[in-house]
Amino acid sequence: MKPDIESMIADADALRSKLDTRQRATTQAPWYAITNADGDKANVRIYDEIGMWGVDAETFARDIESITASEIEVAINSPGGSVFQGLAIYNALRTHPARIITRVDGLAASAASFIAQAGDDRIMVESSQMMIHDAMAATFGNADDFREVADFLDRQSANIAELYASRSGMPVERYVEMMAAETWMTAAEAVEEGLADSVLVPARQTSNISPQAALDLAAASAAAQVDAALVESKQNGERAAYLRTIELRKRNLK
Repeated sequence: MKPDIESMIADADALRSKLDTRQRATTQAPWYAITNADGDKANVRIYDEIGMWGVDAETFARDIESITASEIEVAINSPGGSVFQGLAIYNALRTHPARIITRVDGLAASAASFIAQAGDDRIMVESSQMMIHDAMAATFGNADDFREVADFLDRQSANIAELYASRSGMPVERYVEMMAAETWMTAAEAVEEGLADSVLVPARQTSNISPQAALDLAAASAAAQVDAALVESKQNGERAAYLRTIELRKRNLK
């Protein structure tokens, strides 16, 4: 008997949704959180897999709809998960009226990589990574069943490659090749491949000046310290000479 893929997905999603709803009704998971939803800038954290037992699209879409902030920053550290859950989260962000910033803090792999594409501004924090690959699935059945699933996966992979291309402006064939090879990218490489706009280097780790400029500033600072020492020495010498003059005058008056 051929596997009914859509029914299997629907049943799994329904079960997961019920379990997640019960869990989230009692507490907000630390790996998924939204803060300052009604302020100027809302912050969303996705630090888990997409779908299954992680961040599900139904909960995410409902929470995002309630945000009234004009800007939403989504921090991502996820190994990925369900293609359809990821696409739903991506579209929930893309259709929200707020300006969206996506920021990859650690890893945006698989489904999380196309959630990262939802940002009007797509940021990779220094040392973070991104991974893209072809759609995958587990199935059972005879050869015809496997061929049907293979065709299904090819359609999903093509759809994801088109998503990458639409956000980057690069040829879709480029991403078809990268996905087939399962490509891992550093922050800088993700920008080079059009899957991010910039690399964020935390301010506390660096300055905005070049190494040569830093050396010049250090030399100027050292020179300034020498000049200050000379001035102080001259002033001290003049003061000492003045005191000696006063002492001599006192002696002469006696």
